[in-house]
Amino acid sequence: MLTTADLEVLSRSDRYLRDFVERLRLCPYAQRCRETGKLQRRVLWHRAEALPAIRELEALPEPEVEVALLIFPGEPASGEDSARAFTAFCAELRERMFAAHGGDAPFYCVAFHPDLPRDLLDASRAVHFIRRSPDPTLQLVRASVLREVRAGTEGGSRYVDPGQLSLEQAMALVSPVSLADRIARTNLTTLHREGPDRVEALLESLRDRHHP
Repeated sequence: MLTTADLEVLSRSDRYLRDFVERLRLCPYAQRCRETGKLQRRVLWHRAEALPAIRELEALPEPEVEVALLIFPGEPASGEDSARAFTAFCAELRERMFAAHGGDAPFYCVAFHPDLPRDLLDASRAVHFIRRSPDPTLQLVRASVLREVRAGTEGGSRYVDPGQLSLEQAMALVSPVSLADRIARTNLTTLHREGPDRVEALLESLRDRHHP
C-alpha cells in the first residue's frame, strides 16, 4: 500500500519524466518505455531496502521490466558531497549485484541525484546534469537488452529496434560511434539551446516538495 508520502515522491518522478526528459526530448524512447508498462518504480526509504527490491525485480519475467527506478526520498540531498556518496553507494550495490550472479547480473545500475554537477564542457559530462532527478534514484536497466543492442552496433547478426530502448539502454552502449554518443551530443545541443540557467531552474522546480 502506497502512503501519501510515497505518492508525493512518485508525483515528483512523474514531473521529471514528463516535463523534463520527455518535453525536451532528451530521450527518444522514454515515453514509449513508460507507456508500454516496461518502466517500474519503487519508493524506498532506507538503503537496506535496495537489495530486496532488486531481487524482486529480478524475479519478474523479462518482458515486464526493462527499466526500473528505485527512488530514495530519505537519502541526503544537500550538495555534491551527497551526490558523490550516493554514486559510491550505487557502485557498491552494482558490484554486489554482479557478484551475486557470477559477473552476469540481470540489470545494470546507474545513479541519478539532484546535486550531480552541472558540467557542460562536453557531451559525456553533460549526462550528469541530465541525471539531476528530484530525489536520489537508482536506475536499473535490463542487461540482456544492452547486449542485444551492442551486438547490433558492432556488426553482429542480431538487430534491435532502437525505438524500443530507454535512455539508459542507449547511454550505456559502448562502441566507437555509438547511439549513446549521438544522443549525448544531441542532448548537449538541446541544453545549450534551452539555456543552462533555465534548465537548472526547471530542475530545481521539479524537486520542490510543495509543488502541486
